[in-house]
Amino acid sequence: MKTFAKSVVVAVAMVAAGCGGGSKAAPPPPAAQVVQKPMGVRAVTPAPQLESSVLQATGGVRAKQEATLSAQGSGALTRISVKVGERVKRGQVLAQLDTSNARIAADQARAAKAAADAARDGATAEVERARALAEAGSLARASLDKAEVGYRQAQAQAAQAAAAFANTQEILRDATITAPFDGVITSRSRNEGDYVSPGTAIFGLVNTQDLEVRVPVPEAFVDRVKVGSVVQGTINPSGAPFEARVTSLGATIDPQTRTVEVLADVLPAQDTRGVQLRAGALVELDFSAAASSEGKPGQAGLFLPAQAVQSQGQHGFVWVVQDGKAQRRDVKVERVLPGFVRVVQGLNPEERVVADASLPLQNGTALQVVQ
Repeated sequence: MKTFAKSVVVAVAMVAAGCGGGSKAAPPPPAAQVVQKPMGVRAVTPAPQLESSVLQATGGVRAKQEATLSAQGSGALTRISVKVGERVKRGQVLAQLDTSNARIAADQARAAKAAADAARDGATAEVERARALAEAGSLARASLDKAEVGYRQAQAQAAQAAAAFANTQEILRDATITAPFDGVITSRSRNEGDYVSPGTAIFGLVNTQDLEVRVPVPEAFVDRVKVGSVVQGTINPSGAPFEARVTSLGATIDPQTRTVEVLADVLPAQDTRGVQLRAGALVELDFSAAASSEGKPGQAGLFLPAQAVQSQGQHGFVWVVQDGKAQRRDVKVERVLPGFVRVVQGLNPEERVVADASLPLQNGTALQVVQ
């Protein structure tokens, strides 16, 4: 038993000696280095000027003179002198109502006026004689007063008869429908023989030679559009060109669209390629010239999509791609259009900028530019 215990002790001692052996344990293998995977981003280069397409606004053409011509009197239409599409001149007769009854009334009023004028003339002579006799003392005061009253009554009756006659003449004029301005007949809602009354619409009239464009312009650059400036336009969908002169800038901003109404007169056509500009047409106006520097200093700059800039007011920053890594760059910006800003300080034109400034980037973040 003792021999077995001693053998065990010797074996343990030998194992311990073998394990120690005077040598140190091997160190653990070094940890593997973590390799950062580049983040894929889109990059844009600042543009020295905006594309003209972003400075275009779509609007509609309308006639500055457009009217619905209605009957001013009552009666049957006896004559219609024009057709739809016909060009007419100011004062031209377009239609005629039946004037039989109106002419009878006018004749009666004319006769009544003549009788009243004669009575007034007689009363005038009578009162003049009475005044002369009264001054000579040959006429009582009561007789003079009676002559004066008769004279005033005759004057009033003559004025009343004249007004009645003028009214009949106005009724006769209302029976004739004339063009209030030069234009083209665009509609006709009644025919000869139809009975009409005051307010009944008969014709539509449009002056096709005096057109204007109404276009909503973004508030971001409307202040650069000046009254009197000439802008280029194209007709949709033909693409035919035309010019318009800005005549009015709206005083209010539409709270829904954030646009301002701009009105521009269409200038006489130089080259419409055979396409006529009509009221109701859709057109596009190019305000790139109006929104350009116009020779003012300090208006040049570098333009970026607004999404590429984190800004608050005029100050902000962008992420510049430099040597495959992100570098934050503080910039000074000016918002010029919805979706675009102008960088006025802090950026070089050849630098590439991360298109989305909201990405979780830090200085030194590895980047891989993708399209």
